[in-house]
Amino acid sequence: MTTTSTTATTFSSRLPACRGGTPSSSTSGASGAVTPAPARSLEIAPIEQAGRAEADPTRPRWHVTPAWGWLNDPNGLSIWPGPDGDDLIHLFYQHNSRAPLHELIEWGHQYSHDLIHWTDLPVALEPGPEGPDAAGCWSGVVVEDLRPDGTRVPTMVYSGASDRSTQTCCLATADSADPLLTRWVKDPANPVIDAAPVSVGLDLPQMRDHCVWREEGRWYQIMGAGLPGAGAHGGPGGAVLCFSSPDLRHWRYEGPLAVGDGDVDATGTVWECPELARLDGPRGPVDVLCISAWHEERTLRSMWMTGRRTGTRMEVGLTGRSDLGENYFYAPQSLTLPDGRRVTLGWMQDGRTRARRLAAGWAGSMSIPREVQVAADGTLRFRPVAEVASLRTRPLIRAGGEAARGAALHGRSVDLLLTGRLEREGAALTIDVGLSTDGARRTRLRLERAGSASAAPAPAGQAAWEGRLSLDRSSSAALGSPWATKETDRLSGPVPLGPAGEVELRLLLDRSSLEVFVGGQPLSARIGVDPADSGIMVSASALVGAHLEAWRMGEAYPKRRLEI
Repeated sequence: MTTTSTTATTFSSRLPACRGGTPSSSTSGASGAVTPAPARSLEIAPIEQAGRAEADPTRPRWHVTPAWGWLNDPNGLSIWPGPDGDDLIHLFYQHNSRAPLHELIEWGHQYSHDLIHWTDLPVALEPGPEGPDAAGCWSGVVVEDLRPDGTRVPTMVYSGASDRSTQTCCLATADSADPLLTRWVKDPANPVIDAAPVSVGLDLPQMRDHCVWREEGRWYQIMGAGLPGAGAHGGPGGAVLCFSSPDLRHWRYEGPLAVGDGDVDATGTVWECPELARLDGPRGPVDVLCISAWHEERTLRSMWMTGRRTGTRMEVGLTGRSDLGENYFYAPQSLTLPDGRRVTLGWMQDGRTRARRLAAGWAGSMSIPREVQVAADGTLRFRPVAEVASLRTRPLIRAGGEAARGAALHGRSVDLLLTGRLEREGAALTIDVGLSTDGARRTRLRLERAGSASAAPAPAGQAAWEGRLSLDRSSSAALGSPWATKETDRLSGPVPLGPAGEVELRLLLDRSSLEVFVGGQPLSARIGVDPADSGIMVSASALVGAHLEAWRMGEAYPKRRLEI
């Protein structure tokens, strides 16, 4: 992706295109209404939380996790020069350092040289004792503000939660003498965009989250919202509202950029986490709007929409699901790397009970960073960044033919690649992970060549894909097991195969984190598996020309320092 702009040189490559965010409830990970969070109702010593997190056998080893406490949306993903002048990738995130619960949210902070190996930094932004963010510093972006004297200032644009009817837009700037961006000062003018009735003249159910860019000498941003009466049956519909400003501090409402249909089974009634960007497609530039659909306290899914933007309005064409795992890939954040790749990562929600989170000392992780591209059929495709290969420590198998079609492996931290062809409709393969020695417990992945989902008229976009991928978690853990998650629903949807049924399947298993990519379409999930169940079985007798490779994976973090 490139930045949304009519001029190619408007943005520096070190800036994110835009950013959204979402609050979450402490019980389900779902977003909630804008009300003040409870005062510090629970506080556990960091060393105690960190000890529990380090000992927890379900905590991912090479996905972004908090050193302790709560994590949800990625924020402010951006690139800035470090102490030695080399570029560092900064990732901020929704965080509660006091307990692994969604309470009084602050901004956690980590940095990386390669998007894979991470280092913790101190909390970057905390709620104030009073004022527009007293109930939490919720999601936002980091952009580069250019002062009149030529100084380039990293600037946070974030949602403040308080007693106002909706969240408000707030700013904070970094200390220019601090190359690790650990010191931030809130703008005394906060909020720079007030609650919806004040700023847009509408009584909205929600207005929050930010995507900010500069174009032709002026700043623009969109905020996620829901518009009463905009849905197909008179109910609310998701929307992104557009604002413009000469200086990031004085904003004018420009109207809705795009509005949804209010379908509670698809696009939702509120759009969170809006991202607007321009990608280079096979037929030229494509405008892409990414949103996270929300309805009545429930995070539904992340979706993309392609089309054409004219000024502050966008006409939407194709729409698709960013991940078949629904809200296990939520509130994604993206940026353009200096080499031109556009990468994104999202929040993998936590499906455990409150008691299990407290016992584990941590909650929430990020997806693996994914490269984003526009395919020839106009859909978006997502693949793990190439740097993931740096985590491979030793090969588990490299085989073709019968050995690949019926392979038995062991591991809870694995990178697996399976290729071949499903040549006829109905042909299928399965992969079991978390397989117990007696075969009673397993998490089953199934890929079938099923034909397109629609018959007439001719399907387009994801509906034209001939593969069907599903994940069955109903037998992942024994009934009553402490490892079981609350959510065991089957996850499924269409995936692209080649014209002759070619399969390209990548599976990334990191303890409780599972991500599967087929032809560039992901399915992500949190799985509850007994740590003793480490079997992996590939059953692919129908796969012609099968080839299988798998590797054991290493750690993404240096030894974590408890004083952070």
